[in-house]
Amino acid sequence: MMKKLLTILLSAAMLFSVLIFVASCNSDKTETTTKEKTETTAKDTSETTAKGEVTTDDVTETTAEPNGREKLSGYEDVDFGGLTFLINATVADPAEGWHDDKNFWVEDVTGNALDDAVYERNQVMKKLYNCEIMVDASGGSEYSANIASGSQKYIGTTAAYAALSIASDKYYNVLKFDVDFSQPWWDQNFFNDLSCDGKLFAMCGAFSICAKRAVWITYYNKDVYDTKFADIDIYQMVRDYKWTYDAMVEFIDKIKYDANGDSTYSFTDGSDADILGYVSTGHNPRYLYFAGGRRYVVKSEDTYDGYYVSALNDAKGVDTLEQAAKVLYADGYLELGYSSCDKAMMNGTTLFVSNVMGQLEVYETAEDLRVGILPMPMPSADQQRYYHLPDNHSTFLSIPTSYANLEVISQFLTLFAYHSYKLVYPAFLNTYKYTYASDEESGEMVDLITNSICYDPGYIGSMVVAFDGFILNVVKNKRIGDFTQAATRYTTNCESSISDYRSKIAKIDDNY
Repeated sequence: MMKKLLTILLSAAMLFSVLIFVASCNSDKTETTTKEKTETTAKDTSETTAKGEVTTDDVTETTAEPNGREKLSGYEDVDFGGLTFLINATVADPAEGWHDDKNFWVEDVTGNALDDAVYERNQVMKKLYNCEIMVDASGGSEYSANIASGSQKYIGTTAAYAALSIASDKYYNVLKFDVDFSQPWWDQNFFNDLSCDGKLFAMCGAFSICAKRAVWITYYNKDVYDTKFADIDIYQMVRDYKWTYDAMVEFIDKIKYDANGDSTYSFTDGSDADILGYVSTGHNPRYLYFAGGRRYVVKSEDTYDGYYVSALNDAKGVDTLEQAAKVLYADGYLELGYSSCDKAMMNGTTLFVSNVMGQLEVYETAEDLRVGILPMPMPSADQQRYYHLPDNHSTFLSIPTSYANLEVISQFLTLFAYHSYKLVYPAFLNTYKYTYASDEESGEMVDLITNSICYDPGYIGSMVVAFDGFILNVVKNKRIGDFTQAATRYTTNCESSISDYRSKIAKIDDNY
């Protein structure tokens, strides 16, 4: 009941904020006043009242933290002259809530905090920079015809996991834009991990909510947890880097309960069900492998000019799999289908579940279910950081070369990412904190997770399909001893795929 109340209050607060801003937009149709002009000064500390009036009574040398409803410093003179920025956005899997289009545009305020933040961001940009942001989610046929003809109707497109496959002369090398991708509103790991030979044909920033929802994480049933571990602060374990494979096994061992005494642990949906420690799907071995800091493909150096190198023969690969096997072989761990994992969490027959972050939205409808959010565990505390891989629902933004005004593109992308960082990303954190989870710390965990995403060119670029399948089955079939031989065998194909990709992008002229 408390979670529902917090959800209502959060949505109401966001709705009130948006309505106040819209009201100020509607009252701003007269000529610019002297007070309004102070918005464009670099040291502006003005505030907007509920009536949309800008006051500057308390201007001091100490600049207030920008809240995203004012122009970005350095862009005070930007005016797009009424341009409409149209984005071709896919609706990858609407039945499961994967709406790329809603990252960029929603029609009106609805009371959903995240959707309303997207609406507010677009209204803010309309007011501050004289532009419209629109989405075409009709399927992309018109988009393809338009960019083929050289039309400038669309400024961008999204596609699921197409950061590498989209590379062609139809799309810009985004690294050549006049955009500072080191700013916090851009996903630093995306640009560092996926750039190759100074080229990258997609981008990921604070507006890329689907990319964050697609990250594989761990979550736990707080009521099940409290039956045995109420005195253990699991969030502090995360902060202290004690959230390891071994720690997870200890939790599994202590919580598992063989209800019928048959010495096995199975999933049922009845009143006499066993209590499991951890359930996930057949994809989980991949994400535990990456959580151990392993990769399929790495960079030759940590710069945009670095190139891809096979990492299949990583000497630590076997050790990571052996550590992960402790979890996957534990009594009380079960591999289940997606729907059974959801049922196990909602009926209180498991402590932990691993799945994509977006799956937590399923639990909102479960009355009084208390869920906590955790990163994927690490092999040992010595690792000193967490790693998270997004699955193939993750979507990125690419810019067609048919849109020729590079100055406008660079300005728009910078401002769109900045205002998303200030307005949309906080709403995303709060939604997971109060709507989908049940405590303040879960918001902290989501922030930790989204800042520790790793992007593997081999996985995203489908360069190592056979090896990826091997990882999914090697632990399940107890073939860890085959790792070294398999890695050597698959390396040749991986290196060939890398060479093909480098040759492909080398032929793409980006002297624009």
